[in-house]
Amino acid sequence: MPEKERFFVPTRSYDFQMKIKDLDYTNDLTSVRILSSLSTAYPIVMLRLLVDPTDLILKEVFGTDPIKLNVRLLGQTEVSSEEVNFDLMLLKTDFKLTETVQSPSRVQKDRSPVMITTVCSDPFKTMTALVNDVYTETTIRNVVEDLASKIGATLEFDSDKENTENIDQICIPPTTFYKIIKEADHNSSDAYDGFLDKNFGYFEGVPGVYCQYDNIVYIKNLTAKMTKNQTFTIYHLASDADNKEIIEKSIDGENFYTYDAVDNSFSGNARYAALAPTLKYVVNPKDKLHNIITQNLDNVCSQFGLIHQNKTIQTDPNISGSTRISYDNSGTGLESSELLYDSKVARSVADLATLSIGLERNLPILRLMDVGESVKFITGISEFVDLSGKYILWSSELNFVKSGDWDSVARINLVRTNKKI
Repeated sequence: MPEKERFFVPTRSYDFQMKIKDLDYTNDLTSVRILSSLSTAYPIVMLRLLVDPTDLILKEVFGTDPIKLNVRLLGQTEVSSEEVNFDLMLLKTDFKLTETVQSPSRVQKDRSPVMITTVCSDPFKTMTALVNDVYTETTIRNVVEDLASKIGATLEFDSDKENTENIDQICIPPTTFYKIIKEADHNSSDAYDGFLDKNFGYFEGVPGVYCQYDNIVYIKNLTAKMTKNQTFTIYHLASDADNKEIIEKSIDGENFYTYDAVDNSFSGNARYAALAPTLKYVVNPKDKLHNIITQNLDNVCSQFGLIHQNKTIQTDPNISGSTRISYDNSGTGLESSELLYDSKVARSVADLATLSIGLERNLPILRLMDVGESVKFITGISEFVDLSGKYILWSSELNFVKSGDWDSVARINLVRTNKKI
């Protein structure tokens, strides 16, 4: 049952506190899932409560009031080594109304699981804000910064290899801020989807757009991130090796280890066959009837993809650049600039190679939520050593389950363009 006041009992690793209005549901909270991904606009938080569903109806917990979720990672004492405050907006609740007696004096409560799906309130407000404007003789950065300032958003825009070309005119259609600034989804039929990236391109490389829980909007050059220092390192350990040193240092929040199997995939042939090794784009610059921009897919991968060390992409020789040629005239073209198409193709091959890794034991939340950053993977298993090296953290799922103390596990997904180092 919710309470007016809460009695704090420190746990082994985490402390959670959840409030709706003036009621504390901490003792009813049994699990928390925090989902972060470059495929979404902002984090999604899923909560599981064990309560009498009729209490939620009587208290009118229908989404009109914000949910306050505080998470602390505890050290050896009650002093936290990391603390995160989420202001959440309820999207939906799922629960069953069980059979009970009709008695207003009933004391016994029938507790059952209630699933609550939420998003961070301020990021939701920011990314769904309506924008509409016209710009002349300006750059992509200036457009995004101006739109962000008009809706009160804080913006972090990478400067590495950014598109600095002056654009004659940009008409921003009336739609949400997120649709305008997100990475282009070239399989989408929505003309507004990823409008700026689709029509002009952000970087000489792969873009990543995301609004963190603290309402900071990031536009990252993921290709440039591959050359930066990693934010953390994951060690894949062999069970018959002496791993004492790695295990001992894996309490600093910058190193993790796992003995579990690592899921991996490579889709080189599938993606090359769909895109074609030779790509031709028909554009319409203002000073002549048309122009054809020709690209070699291998070159785009090696220069603008998410590459670590080995620039060779292993594909079947039957997928030949002389016989597999694609033509595209869907874009307006920015004069004769190739940046738009380099970025477009690089985004399509960014995740040819993927790793999915399970982690556990006192996981720092903020570091694992920081999608779009470089991560280093090191395996101690000799047969898999070629899979080592830098990747981009594409998504993470943090799971916390209360079984006396709070237990934590995570599933993180890493991507890059080349399979082997």
